Amino acid sequence: MALTIFSSNHVESLQEILCRRLSDQVLTDPLAQEFIVVPTYAMARWLNLQIAQQKGIAANIKYPLPAAWVWQLAASILDHVPLQDPLQRDHTSWKIFNLLPAMTGVKSFAPLQRYLQDDDAGIKRWQLATRIAEVFDRYQLYRPELIRDWSAGREHDWQAELWRALIVDAGQNHRVAVLGKLIKRLNPSFDGSLLPERVSLFAVSSLSPLLVQVIHALAQHTEITLYQHSPTDQYWADLKNKKTLSRMRLENPQQAEYFETGNDLLVSWGRQGQALQDLLLDHEALPVCEWELYQAPGSSSLLQAIQKTIFDLESNYAVIDADKSLSIHICHSPMRECQVLRDQILTMIDRDPSLKPEDILVMIPEISRYAPYIEAVFHNEASSQARLPWNLSDISLADEHPLVMTFLQLLKLPGSRFSHSEVMAYLDIEEVRLRFEIDDQALDDIHSILEATRVRWGIDQAHKTSLGLPATQENTWHAAKQRIFAGYAFAEVEFWDGIAPVADVDSSRAQSLGKFWRLFECLLYWRERLDGACSAIDWQNRLNRMLDDLFDERNRQETQLQQIRDAINELQLAGNAQLSPALLLHWMEQQLAIQELHGRLFSGGISFCGMRPMRSIPFRVICLLGMNDGVFPRREIRIEFDRMAKTWRPGDPTRGDEDRYLMLETLLCTRQALYISYSGRSLKDNSECQPSVLVRELLDFVDSLHGQETVNGSNFSDSLTTQHSMQAFAINNYYPHAGSYDSYWCRIANRIRQANQSDPEQTWSQRPLAGVVDDQQGIQLNDLRQFLIDPVKFFFNKRLKLWLGTQPGDEDEEPFSLDALDKWSIKQRIAGDWLLGQDTRPEVLRAEGRLPHGHAAFASFADIHAEMETLL
Repeated sequence: MALTIFSSNHVESLQEILCRRLSDQVLTDPLAQEFIVVPTYAMARWLNLQIAQQKGIAANIKYPLPAAWVWQLAASILDHVPLQDPLQRDHTSWKIFNLLPAMTGVKSFAPLQRYLQDDDAGIKRWQLATRIAEVFDRYQLYRPELIRDWSAGREHDWQAELWRALIVDAGQNHRVAVLGKLIKRLNPSFDGSLLPERVSLFAVSSLSPLLVQVIHALAQHTEITLYQHSPTDQYWADLKNKKTLSRMRLENPQQAEYFETGNDLLVSWGRQGQALQDLLLDHEALPVCEWELYQAPGSSSLLQAIQKTIFDLESNYAVIDADKSLSIHICHSPMRECQVLRDQILTMIDRDPSLKPEDILVMIPEISRYAPYIEAVFHNEASSQARLPWNLSDISLADEHPLVMTFLQLLKLPGSRFSHSEVMAYLDIEEVRLRFEIDDQALDDIHSILEATRVRWGIDQAHKTSLGLPATQENTWHAAKQRIFAGYAFAEVEFWDGIAPVADVDSSRAQSLGKFWRLFECLLYWRERLDGACSAIDWQNRLNRMLDDLFDERNRQETQLQQIRDAINELQLAGNAQLSPALLLHWMEQQLAIQELHGRLFSGGISFCGMRPMRSIPFRVICLLGMNDGVFPRREIRIEFDRMAKTWRPGDPTRGDEDRYLMLETLLCTRQALYISYSGRSLKDNSECQPSVLVRELLDFVDSLHGQETVNGSNFSDSLTTQHSMQAFAINNYYPHAGSYDSYWCRIANRIRQANQSDPEQTWSQRPLAGVVDDQQGIQLNDLRQFLIDPVKFFFNKRLKLWLGTQPGDEDEEPFSLDALDKWSIKQRIAGDWLLGQDTRPEVLRAEGRLPHGHAAFASFADIHAEMETLL
């Protein structure tokens, strides 16, 4: 047997040869499953679609990730190996969380003991446990000799002691031991019939040394084929960047002529690929059969010229003039980036009718941040002729639906102020309304009546006292409830036993309000139930019951409620660990944030997704949004106790190297145009904001290729850069060849232009309004009251037939003082009551929530009465 490697700079060529080998060299067992190991789910989805399109069907193919595939293989060959790794990162985190309290008393754990002081909620302990689990997970793949020493009892620092305590239950079923036994079992006398007949590894750009050893051992007994995406057909693992080269020349000046840098971009962005190339070829005992399927890029565009310099390992290629194959767009905000992207995509399609939305991939480092803007720009196009189909992937579950954020808000009920806006926000969730049978009419009734009660925050005066505030009853939910029930019982009474009943609470509205109070009582119940620590199993039962009590999701195949339940079920990993409410909330926020929705990837139209490592998927047009400094590449967060950081080796995983190689793959997988945009101007003062360092490196590389300045003295890369206006309705967006397709903003731009050209004195009609024909005699009492309360609103409603809504105030703040507008409003109320022969008392206004507690609004209410008599 031999390890077969197919190498190509085109992923399409690798996919074609894979598809051809699957059909030409069929498996002996027609029912056997085909194994194709892929680096990401996105690659599995794309590969399966390509096979289905070319062969008409893609069935009985499994696409495991490398680590999961190796473990499943070991479980099928070795005895007493569980189907799942018992030391997966999630399992390990909870095991370490449970082990830490008992071990922090050990002398070697003194650094951890100091860190965990005053950690009553357990959040610091959980964060530390997840960091340790992350480090131990990397140790097992990249420092197996360290794990072997610890397991054998060598070393006695806190990491070694914690590892030995961790594997007490797992025994020799940790990853290093299992893979070691697997490699040992795959000796020359091993029966190869126990292995799959064929395994393919497709476009895997990063493997740990331990997994590479397993692959080499397997290749002695079964057919292992690697389909490797490589930027060049030459050996490039020994290329050095200019900084390293300068240091080597200083150390060995006599050997300076032997040192070469090759292509600057390849050296800077390709370190991850260099390490894998060395690992795959560094095995003398096993023959390697290499097949090369390289295709030299053309030179008809700027993008192809850059790709060709990488392929040829050169940095002095004669670049053609600037064209649309590489473009940089500077905007003022993420929203503006999405608007410009839509216009530019429509321009590309108009320029090249063969370009379809399915040929366009948009990758964004901060996909969750940009998701609302993508939906706002691309979703509201149903009536537009320039409609673009699209799909969105890689957003977290918490960002997908407000139901998830509502669930997290419920977990904060024990510390909630029960503000008006917070409680009313629950009514915005359809699943809550369904559970309590609140229809649209009931919702209107609830909003209007509660607005009249002037409820602001606080359950009752006892709730305010618990927060260290005066025990005032006004503007609380209890006061609102009393006023509503009194209004239902005493329809014509204005003031009774310290309560100001709310008017217009008839029988139909009472039913609507009854449904709301059912919801409110349910919130109070779960406020008590969620307060206090309990075991993870008890939390799991409580949260599932809370979902049943507050949500009802009907007629949906894939429900958000079920996805929340799946996250809750992960609590079983914690066993009987005691979790505080604060830790539970912290864990649920993390769990729902890391659960990403992949199912929409490549489901038709433009594909929007996150910018994730190992996604070497070819597209005619690839667009990169949000390429700002500090966002991409991701910053490496060094863990102080991580030994790998202190003894770095080639091939060790780092975020910077992963993102740089992703940028290289993106550049190589773009077939027609690479579009890059970032927020390069501040919305506040229009100051310059820097792009990602990788964008800057790309532009510097292009400038170095061009080798000379333009006619006006600027850099060549400036001709590739476009600075867009801050607003979508800027007039210069709609000049000829400006490229904007948004008719809505165009109409606004035209209105602005016309308004600037018109005479402001002629904008309002000068003719008087027509007379009013009113057959009714006299003035209605309600009309008089509305006029006295708000004359302007009354005029617009009755004469102009423009129905102005009520201006929302600060619905969460109770009154502490009265400004001039509040005093004027109260005077209007008093004057209206005086004209009707009624006397407004301060206690009535206070019961209505209009006056601050203990505050005398005026020196004497009789003074206002006297003032009204004088005026009349």
